Amino acid sequence: MRLLLLVLLQVLLVLGVQAQQEAMYTQYMFNTLAINPAYPTLDESLSVTALSRHQWVGFKGAPNTQTISIHSPLGTSETFIGGLLINDQIGEVIKETGGYITLAQRVQVGYESYLAVGINGGLSSFRANFSENYPYSPESFNDPAFQNVSNLRGNFGVGVMLFSSKYYVGLSSPHFYNRELSDFGQPSIAGRYKPHFLLQAGYLINLSDILKLKPNILAKYVNGSPLQFDINANMLVSDRLWLGVSYRTLDSFDAMASFFVNPDFQVGYAYDFTNTRLATVQKGTHEIMVKFRMPVFGRDHTACYF
Repeated sequence: MRLLLLVLLQVLLVLGVQAQQEAMYTQYMFNTLAINPAYPTLDESLSVTALSRHQWVGFKGAPNTQTISIHSPLGTSETFIGGLLINDQIGEVIKETGGYITLAQRVQVGYESYLAVGINGGLSSFRANFSENYPYSPESFNDPAFQNVSNLRGNFGVGVMLFSSKYYVGLSSPHFYNRELSDFGQPSIAGRYKPHFLLQAGYLINLSDILKLKPNILAKYVNGSPLQFDINANMLVSDRLWLGVSYRTLDSFDAMASFFVNPDFQVGYAYDFTNTRLATVQKGTHEIMVKFRMPVFGRDHTACYF
């Protein structure tokens, strides 16, 4: 009975996380390619970002996510390309690993403003192994809800952004069309995929010669779940140190900091203070980010605050 309850808890955790949102990021403002394929058009440099998120530390089977992204302009054109690798572990059972290619195009719509459209496409491997983790699970009784799953999924996403050097506004669905390509005749516990829609915005305010304030907001919606908001404010000190706080509705209060080792090398850390009943059984969430930028011939390699 104890083992059965543990298995059921894992399933409820998995379905709850999947139904509410996909992988979330506290430092989304520095990892925007993962939430909007139009984002590469904001940066004139070749940029590489790695992020690792470990959620609800101390809670057995808690989610953890890793991403690596790279994007760059194509020569001196208004076309940009990018790539994203994602590894997402939910519970002790479900794991999805994928790779996506991004293509984005921008057009100037004002003196310093641009409108950009981006698309991405790729494949991911989805696995749910109940029998490997729970050899005496209800799968042995042929319960279809606990059958092992292994399949390949195709994905198509889209995003648009309006931006300048002072602001950005974007709307995206990075996994708008997500379908299984191979199933091997096995049922899927995930059910039919529901698109997630993300609205993001930020604005840069010069407070003084050494202080810049950048408020950000991210709204996340999927049919059947409550609308969730990430409300954030970051302060940049002497173009070297970002300090920020966030509030994620229905989830947590967050603190973050990132430091520029040099103008092109940034290291960041975020900690989430859970404000739900999960706070009593876990020790918070840790997120580490590393970002590196390189100049591209013919482009203006200046600081990118978004």
